Amino acid sequence: MKNNPFTLKIFLIISISTLFSNLVKAQYYEQDVYSATKYVTIYTSDFVTGKKILNNYLSNKKCEVLNQEINTRTFEVSFQLNENLVGSLDSALGLIGYITNSTQNNNNNKLKVKKLEAELEDNTYKLEKMRNKYKLDSNANSRKNIEFSIENLEENNRRISRNLKQMKENYQTVFVKVTINDELSTPTNSKIAFAKMPGLTYNRLYIENQKNGISTNLYAGYSMKYIFTKGKSYFQIGVLKSATDLSKVTKYDSVKAKNTINEFFTFEFGQDFYTRYFGRGNRKFFNLYSGYSIGGAIINQANDLNTRFAAFTNLSMGVELLKTKHILLDVKGSYFLPLADINRNTRGIMLSGSFNFVF
Repeated sequence: MKNNPFTLKIFLIISISTLFSNLVKAQYYEQDVYSATKYVTIYTSDFVTGKKILNNYLSNKKCEVLNQEINTRTFEVSFQLNENLVGSLDSALGLIGYITNSTQNNNNNKLKVKKLEAELEDNTYKLEKMRNKYKLDSNANSRKNIEFSIENLEENNRRISRNLKQMKENYQTVFVKVTINDELSTPTNSKIAFAKMPGLTYNRLYIENQKNGISTNLYAGYSMKYIFTKGKSYFQIGVLKSATDLSKVTKYDSVKAKNTINEFFTFEFGQDFYTRYFGRGNRKFFNLYSGYSIGGAIINQANDLNTRFAAFTNLSMGVELLKTKHILLDVKGSYFLPLADINRNTRGIMLSGSFNFVF
């Protein structure tokens, strides 16, 4: 069966037109022809619902989608939006998840239009002069040069006319590109951000099951805390001393007092993690976090005999009262658990307050 030449021509024309249309559309939204450009990046714990919220918004507001890419953990869409709807878009995007980046650049298109109109008028004047010169010139080589100049001016005018049309059509239109990431499978930041933040911590340890001859009710002391990542990861070294003066106990209890722990010399490594829904560490005040620490303690008795070593761990929750570029003030509560046979009489609640500064 022979192909119909006419049908084949029609098919080729339609295919080329479609391809050209898609290329023009792909380039169109990349041009600087909008009143503003807006880029937003969001991390969400419910990826499916996030996509649905954005798609519903685009449908309800009748936004023209220019480009859309999707995979199992990222949804990226570019579209046009009336500048009066930017506020409603921000509200809708806030429902999806945590916005890690939102930038908007406004363009002075009215000034650009005036410049293009002036350039078009100037080119049109030059083009008319070139055409008149072409008519009067009889030299073949000279006429070829003039033809080349005329073609360049005509092409330049067509380009300027297209840009003017697009700018006038988009006087109140914003180009928006939104990227939604699945937080459960995409890390918000794969790089470790190092910091240099030395500081001081005050600790109070309330023993849960105090026992005479082993421990006292309360230990307190200071430690040096060095935060070395913005995560936050830190090292800490310090001492906890008994709040009871064991040298002033009654004669009856003096034997037990000598065997009582009067000091914990501690060193530890710890990490704190910000919550997804309460600041994520980006607020200036009241960033909630949880964390852990592991380390060791040199345990000393009042009689300076039978000094021993024990590993310990801490599970904590805290809040950053103040966080700036230069200082950090926070408080936390933790459960202190020595990993030793005396843990029943040495474990308890620890309250801490820390002050760190950028070095």
